[in-house]
Amino acid sequence: MKVVSFHTGLHLTLNSVPYRIDRILAEGDCYLERLSDGALLRKSKPELVGLLSSGELVLKSSGTSIKKESTPTESQASRARADLLRLSGVERTELLRKYEYIKAAIRYRGGNPTSTGLNTAIMEIVKSIDDAAPPHPKTLYGWWRTWLDSGQDLMSLAPKGNKSSPRSKFSKEVMSELHTLVERLWFTREKLPIKAVYDAFCHRMNELNGLRLTPLKFPSRAQFYRIVGQIDKYDAMAAREGKRVADKHFRATGAGAVTHHILERVEVDHTPLDVIVINERTGLADGRPTLTLLLCRHSRMVLGFSIGFEPPSELSVMRALRHAILSKAYVKEQYPDILHTWLAYGIPLTLICDNGLEFHSHQLRRVCAELNIELQFCPKQQPHYKGAVERFLGTLNRAVCHRIPGTTFSNIAHRGDYNSADMARITLSDLKSLIHEWIIDIYHQEVHRTTHRTPTAMWTDGLGMVEPLLPESLMQLNLILTKETTRRLSHQGVQVHHLFYNSAELGLLRIRSNARYDVSVRYDPEDMGAVWVYDELQGDYIHVPCTNPDYTEGLTLRQHDQILKDTKQRGLDEQDEEELLESKARFQQKIEDLSRNKLIRERKKAARDAMPVPPSWSSNPALEIPKEPDTTAESLFEPLNFKVVTRGQGDD
Repeated sequence: MKVVSFHTGLHLTLNSVPYRIDRILAEGDCYLERLSDGALLRKSKPELVGLLSSGELVLKSSGTSIKKESTPTESQASRARADLLRLSGVERTELLRKYEYIKAAIRYRGGNPTSTGLNTAIMEIVKSIDDAAPPHPKTLYGWWRTWLDSGQDLMSLAPKGNKSSPRSKFSKEVMSELHTLVERLWFTREKLPIKAVYDAFCHRMNELNGLRLTPLKFPSRAQFYRIVGQIDKYDAMAAREGKRVADKHFRATGAGAVTHHILERVEVDHTPLDVIVINERTGLADGRPTLTLLLCRHSRMVLGFSIGFEPPSELSVMRALRHAILSKAYVKEQYPDILHTWLAYGIPLTLICDNGLEFHSHQLRRVCAELNIELQFCPKQQPHYKGAVERFLGTLNRAVCHRIPGTTFSNIAHRGDYNSADMARITLSDLKSLIHEWIIDIYHQEVHRTTHRTPTAMWTDGLGMVEPLLPESLMQLNLILTKETTRRLSHQGVQVHHLFYNSAELGLLRIRSNARYDVSVRYDPEDMGAVWVYDELQGDYIHVPCTNPDYTEGLTLRQHDQILKDTKQRGLDEQDEEELLESKARFQQKIEDLSRNKLIRERKKAARDAMPVPPSWSSNPALEIPKEPDTTAESLFEPLNFKVVTRGQGDD
């Protein structure tokens, strides 16, 4: 996907009306020129980000113009452009290799492409990624120019047409000989130079070809170097120089990260919060929620977070990422007592995470690739690689959760005979309110002991140097933050998790293909009301509703799976709409019954399965559960008197 920042000349549509940014004032306000008559409209950047987050604003990447008379049709409104990273592992590695050289060129030569003075940048990347076949400065200039002319679209660096990788051009026999020689000669402590390994490879291939009527085609020197360069760097160093040297090298590479701009390095992590929350309806303890949070390393500004009973997963990461990217304008309306503005928004350049399974998932890798986010993993057993977010989560637990009735403290020794479940008094929505207030009004306004400035001041200064990148539209972001799968297209449409999705446009797609065939489908696990189906002929996605909208309205995938499980247990052979609706009602009743269960584990499961009331920044509407009057609000918040204090050693 192309990402966009605010600049003079940028084309956009506001409530389907085409505009262009005519000028940007020093204080950051933008004058928008309406293309139909030249009328000017003044908007601040925070206002524009808020409009983008609500879906009213669509940005157009550089080089794209908007016709004055253009009006989106219903067909166009149900589609979204597909900027996909549909590449093999080798092609993806090559694309990211090119991007590393471009970033180095920008650091050394600025934002304007040039073919001179690039040798220093090239040598830096050669050393950092151990590239055996570095590009010529003119080649790097070509990549740089292509990337910039495309609106900084990472996909512009992908192989064009049906070009194959070096590996695919050669037979299995040739590749087997290559890997055998590399393992025997290259992966040795004698550190044989790669030139000598290639010479030995050529000699071996000449021997084999001398015995054949039809000679085998084998890699050239440059192709050989590139194939060897794609071998895992850690494995190669461990084999040639020893495991301890490799561990030390990669540990040193990740320690003490230095940043120069906001959003340059963003750290993400999960933690169970040290407090037990109660159910809003029953008053019984639900358990400890989990927090997933993104922190800007440069400014120490919290970019976004997600709180819920969902265990650490790719879903919780995508929730937090959505919150980080979009505007926080909802805070004023939802939490009127908060005094300050949460300024953070934008797409991270690099996302630093640990080696949890959720971070290594194919779906999260695809999401980061489509948002042009570079995903980096901490070296194993090196938590200091993302120490800023680790320390922050500890600070948040001590400053908020340890002061709330029902806290579990940080360890059992501190808890003593304190019964956390019996003392729990606060609901999940109350906890979210307190965390918002502490982050925005306290943490962001305190001088940080490392930067010696407040996160708000650091972020504000950073906005003067770097314009945060944004998705082109809310619809495009929603499409990216989904799960992707493959399904067979038939006259019934497509089937996803036992639900059918169909539309007139999908029918036309099947008619054009004139056959049953597999299509790429994306769906949001938090809203099963519709899916996106990829149209290979048009190169975009079609928005396809469920054929049973009454059932899927506000339905999450987890709830649907539980309903189907309940239906199967009753021994039903077939499922129709009425039976599923009855199962949904029974499932809701089961949640209410479990919420009164005395076992915390069962109540926590019920809270996780309950119909969600999402935060205002979520794109997923949900069924609203009426609340009973809260007569204990004043007594709950009396002991929570937050005061700005200087942190002790170890806080962050």
